[in-house]
Amino acid sequence: MTMFVGAAVAGGRAQVKPSDQPLALQQIPWRHIGPASFGGRIDDIEAVPANPSTIFVGTASGGVFKSVNNGVTWRPVFDRDGSALSIGDIAIAPSDPNIVWVGTGEPNNRQSSSWGDGVYQSLDGGETWTHRGLEDSHHVGRIAVHPRNPDVVFVAALGHLWGPNEQRGLYRTKDGGRTWEKVLGVGADTGVCDVVVDQDGRTVFAATYQRRRRGWGFVGGGPGGGLYRSLDGGTTWEKLTSGLPTGNVGRIGIEISKSHPNIVYALVEHKDGGVFRSDDRGSTWTRQNRLNPRPSYYSQIRVDPKNPDKVWVLGLVYVSLDGGKTFRSDRTADKVHTDLHALWIDPNNTDHLMLGGDGGLYFSYDGSRAWEFIDNLPIGQYYDVDIDGRDPYWIYGGTQDNGTWAVPSRTSSQLGITNNDVVNIAYGDGFYVAIDPKDHRTVYANSQSGRAYLVDLDTREEKGIRPVPKDPKEQYRFNWSAPMLMSPHDSTVVYYGGNKLFRTTDRGQHWNAISPDLTRNEDWKKLPIMGERNADTLSRDDGVSDFGTITTIAESPREAGLVYVGTDDGNVQMTRDGGKTWRDLTEKFRLPGARWVSRVLASSHQAGTAYVAFDGHQDDDFKPYIFRTTDFGASWSPIANDIPDGMSVHALAEHPRNSNLLFAGTEFGLFVSANAGRNWVRMEGTLPRVRIDDVLINARDNDLILGTHGRSIIVLDDVSMLEHVTPAVLTEAVHLFPARTATEHYMMRALPAPGAFKFSGPNPEEGALVTYYLKDDPPPKTTSTTSTTASTASTASTASTVTIQILDKGTLVRELQGPDRKGFNRVAWDLRYPLAFAPGDDESWFGPPRGPFVVPGRYTIKLQARGRELTETVDVRVDPRAATSPDALQHRLTASRAVNELGRAYFDASAAVDAMDKQVQAINAGLKDKQGIADVTAAADDVSKKLNDVKEKFRSSFGTSLRFRIIDLLGQLQASTTAPTEAQLTALAQITDELTAAITRVNALMTNDLPGLEARMKEKNISPYRGQPIALPKPRLPVHLGADAQHPGRNDGERTQEGASRAPARVLNRIRVRQVVDVDER
Repeated sequence: MTMFVGAAVAGGRAQVKPSDQPLALQQIPWRHIGPASFGGRIDDIEAVPANPSTIFVGTASGGVFKSVNNGVTWRPVFDRDGSALSIGDIAIAPSDPNIVWVGTGEPNNRQSSSWGDGVYQSLDGGETWTHRGLEDSHHVGRIAVHPRNPDVVFVAALGHLWGPNEQRGLYRTKDGGRTWEKVLGVGADTGVCDVVVDQDGRTVFAATYQRRRRGWGFVGGGPGGGLYRSLDGGTTWEKLTSGLPTGNVGRIGIEISKSHPNIVYALVEHKDGGVFRSDDRGSTWTRQNRLNPRPSYYSQIRVDPKNPDKVWVLGLVYVSLDGGKTFRSDRTADKVHTDLHALWIDPNNTDHLMLGGDGGLYFSYDGSRAWEFIDNLPIGQYYDVDIDGRDPYWIYGGTQDNGTWAVPSRTSSQLGITNNDVVNIAYGDGFYVAIDPKDHRTVYANSQSGRAYLVDLDTREEKGIRPVPKDPKEQYRFNWSAPMLMSPHDSTVVYYGGNKLFRTTDRGQHWNAISPDLTRNEDWKKLPIMGERNADTLSRDDGVSDFGTITTIAESPREAGLVYVGTDDGNVQMTRDGGKTWRDLTEKFRLPGARWVSRVLASSHQAGTAYVAFDGHQDDDFKPYIFRTTDFGASWSPIANDIPDGMSVHALAEHPRNSNLLFAGTEFGLFVSANAGRNWVRMEGTLPRVRIDDVLINARDNDLILGTHGRSIIVLDDVSMLEHVTPAVLTEAVHLFPARTATEHYMMRALPAPGAFKFSGPNPEEGALVTYYLKDDPPPKTTSTTSTTASTASTASTASTVTIQILDKGTLVRELQGPDRKGFNRVAWDLRYPLAFAPGDDESWFGPPRGPFVVPGRYTIKLQARGRELTETVDVRVDPRAATSPDALQHRLTASRAVNELGRAYFDASAAVDAMDKQVQAINAGLKDKQGIADVTAAADDVSKKLNDVKEKFRSSFGTSLRFRIIDLLGQLQASTTAPTEAQLTALAQITDELTAAITRVNALMTNDLPGLEARMKEKNISPYRGQPIALPKPRLPVHLGADAQHPGRNDGERTQEGASRAPARVLNRIRVRQVVDVDER
């Protein structure tokens, strides 16, 4: 198992495939809890023209989602086969909708943009994907597929955003992606951002784009930019200039009118740019309008498939009805999130639109007069997460362009965690958040440019607390994502990072700078990019709010005042006296240059131990950098070791009880080390290779919480197996891990039923999580052949089984079966006794019946697997929010088990009634038309009448029948932690009396009436089975109302054991129900 015994994780194209990794964690489910009440950036939308209910959505950092029912439900279809979840473009082959292409790496040039690893092809409508190369293209602007030959494909490859590289330009394949040819290239700094192919298959337009981003700025154009045309299917090209601007050109968007292919539109970034139109297939151009909002980020233009003069430009929703001469903003723009990047227009119904952007996905069915927000895609882009001290706890976090939110880690609804449960805290681009663990009302949050807020969750007041210098000549600098930290020693102390470190002790009323400028303090606006950067630079510094800023803060949980900070320009500094003196540690890391400090982490185990992660991708360096000190920063050792190249590290976490257990959130997923960083392995299972911007462990619940930049919040419940695993454990054939304290939660039914469209994140599995490890795959099944008669044989299979028993002081409470698979496995015990009956589809007001809750206490878990028997204990508690007492819980259990036994007796008796009914019907059929048997007929009529009378007691009807009342009463008792009410005890007594009388009549029919009728028939030599003797219902084991069905009117306070309640009451052991076999069983 490479995870903990030292074998290196191999590198590869970008990452190792899941099948190449250890299977250790494949069986442990991650919870994708959303939320989906807000969106994340969407870069492309494509639908099948002949079936527009089949939709593909490409997200900026969350992969590809597919719907086959017009967005009612979605599936992430790229997680298994895709190594990078940043999607630049999706293309469906016009000649075959089963052929779908995906280009990875978004083209929008943000400082937060993720990169990709080339292009993928699906031949089965997106179910499976094959990587088709262009690994180093990093960002794909568009893919164009030949209208008739799906093997001919063009890819607009922008290349690296942060540096030069050769694999950029326009690539063409003629063999479905097996080989590629660069057909248009300008140089190592210039890629292609857009490509379109005309319906003739030979006319191709492509836009070249020269751009570069660095940590301190952006240059969005250059002499390499321009618009090109090919008339021979991409073999030869000419640069188009007639009517188009020259010189430094930025990003260009292109679109050909489908209804009039001579008409072509271009959205050109230039000082004299805007919307251009050609009416002669690109030979000459005329500028129609100067409109071109934020071109480096948008540059998307679309044409109505049926009307060549109806033109759409994105950013906001701009539409022109006169060929681009005039534009108006969409009338419902206030109801649509701005920053729009994708628009799909139904070619058969151009009023049907799909719109995507930073705020998610929108549908319109009336030509954009009204938009519907599709709030069931959990694609939030989190920068940071924190938790409060509530139980269950809530998770807070800031998201890209969608504010700051709070979401519960679990709810009491059977629906799970829905959008209705989520609370919006602050607006803008949400980043860091800090919550007072003693007072969840008090939340610190911030947004871009250092804006900071103190929010009261109850009153929703939002107090601005951004530090402002007293000297008007001084200006503070704050990162786009300025770090904020609440002291682990004192929740009134909050740190905030600018170019200096600020501290408040009065909730932001006053700030004190406790450091000098901790950055290199360079004049970042004068630093060159691609050799130039001046006032004429296109899209200059788009998205960069400032540079030379603090990016990460950590205070040691072991030593107050020991603080580390890291900056975007590569500095790491430390103070041990609360900021009075500072020590610059930067030179100790010996990096190839200044690298963005993505995370500092102070150990919660040893004061002298800390970790630092650097993210070099802003310098076109994609290696993972993690360092560790054990001597207060005097020396540092690299520990990224076998994390593969390409995994830029964004986040670090240390387990609060196991100093060897580390987690690293990277651009392409989560890595874990169990030996303090000597070895790392990827954590997968149901966790995709999504960018992880924050990692947090809830010490109380032992949950691992991920703030993902693309898939919202993901939780792994109870990582005890990682906390306690060692190399020795992994050599054991079977190992049972400790279980965390389990809590009894009542889950409310969801009314009204919301349908499939509404998003719901899963709650944790109910009850106690039993986690165990199996070293090997199960032994193969063995078969044996046993002779049953001279002419028949049967083959039986035997295999290993895993059994989990829950014991209460040695008495069996529950037995469960677990998966028998190599690696880590998990089974949940729902903290209940088994249901004593099988009710079928019956429900009450409280849902399907379930067994009674156990009372709080310590229980034993016994695992039997592979010939071994292991035990652990689990503590069970009641919901801490419930106002109850041990006596009340014991009374509830006694009454609940009594009802459970009533249910068992009822259903056994019901089965006996059904069996007798079949017998009596067969008897009556056999007596029909027979002469001289009046006494037998009279006896049969008497039995039939008695049976029909008692059958009424066993009919299923909602509300009044015994069946419903038993199930409903059991549900009532489990829906509350209080003692049974007087009415519930009265109902229990009434049901007991009524069922007692009914079962007495059933027993009389079985023991007296039916045998008497059989005796009369034998006297007359009558057989209802055409000569075969009547088979009376044969009793199996006697079934009776056990002692727990006694009236639970009082209790001596001791816990009841199976069948041994101590509650004195009327004994109902006079009732005996014999469970019977079917009449045709011999």
